[in-house]
Amino acid sequence: MTPEEYARCARRISASLQLEPGERVLIKLDPRTFAPLIEPLQQEIRKSGAIISAAVLAEDTRASSEQELAALRALFNEADVFIWLPELNQGNRPALARAIIEWLDARRGRAVHFHWHSGSYPIGDMPIPPQDIVDQTYLAALNEDPAELDRQHRAVMGMLRSDDVHVTTPEGTDLRFNVGDRPFSSQIGDASRQRMQSARTRIDRDVELPAGVLRVAPLETTAEGTVFLRVWRPVFTQGRNLLLRFRNGHLERIDGENAAAVLDELTAAGGAARMFREFALGFSRSLAVRDDHPFIAYYGYGAGVVRLSLGDNEEMGGANRGGGVYWNFLHNASVSVGNTSLVTAGALCERPGRS
Repeated sequence: MTPEEYARCARRISASLQLEPGERVLIKLDPRTFAPLIEPLQQEIRKSGAIISAAVLAEDTRASSEQELAALRALFNEADVFIWLPELNQGNRPALARAIIEWLDARRGRAVHFHWHSGSYPIGDMPIPPQDIVDQTYLAALNEDPAELDRQHRAVMGMLRSDDVHVTTPEGTDLRFNVGDRPFSSQIGDASRQRMQSARTRIDRDVELPAGVLRVAPLETTAEGTVFLRVWRPVFTQGRNLLLRFRNGHLERIDGENAAAVLDELTAAGGAARMFREFALGFSRSLAVRDDHPFIAYYGYGAGVVRLSLGDNEEMGGANRGGGVYWNFLHNASVSVGNTSLVTAGALCERPGRS
């Protein structure tokens, strides 16, 4: 990426936050990657009249202590904004993860996640495209109009509440669930203080760039049916051609190659690891799966991409607790609500209408 492209990233982060004079910004960064972003981001923050109060360095460790937690709590207590920049290995050590959650749940501030390359996932056995292709895809996605994403999300929210949601794929996914009155998280790339006034869940205060996804924790026990995954690795164990079978929201069985080992891993995790967690639908045209370079871009935020996950969903206002979070992505799903089609074979309907 060129210096101007890094500067574009910095301007988009600043525009999302709409920083105000005197606001205190805490940044997490990894000097091993995306270092050219740091200087233009500093300039944008100062231009707004805000100040960088502290920086936290990324560490590839699971070590923790009460002293570290206390120190991090003190940093966040003084912060109005948290910016999480790309890392070689995206993730937080335990004390930092806890400090962030406490800060967000206390509604003290707002955060922007700018994870970039860590959000890219392969489709089946196909490789992720070269980094320059990924970079240009994500740069284009920064131009998505928050107002247009908001319009699309609002139109679909009412549809998703109106009846059972039905997700299918040609390979064997056939799942139904009900959203009920659960809150939606509409990720449109707006992390302004004004936007936070309507935040209902933790992830509403945790804004992602690029943007585009609409997320909800459906009524967990309403999930009934099957989900087919060509390749799936919850954390350690990989299975192939798996058919996950849900009843009353609980993963009762998995069929396929290495299915027993995958199920054992989820069972050993305990908590809600075997419970249906989330429905997410992508709306970003720039991040849609492409014929020439097919891959799942930025955590499934591409138009027509469906994410059906398992595990803890407290951050989304759901009822599941413990056991971790396990994502999977469907690039060729069809989604309907009653007689209304929202997605057909991985393509987001321009104007969702009658089948």
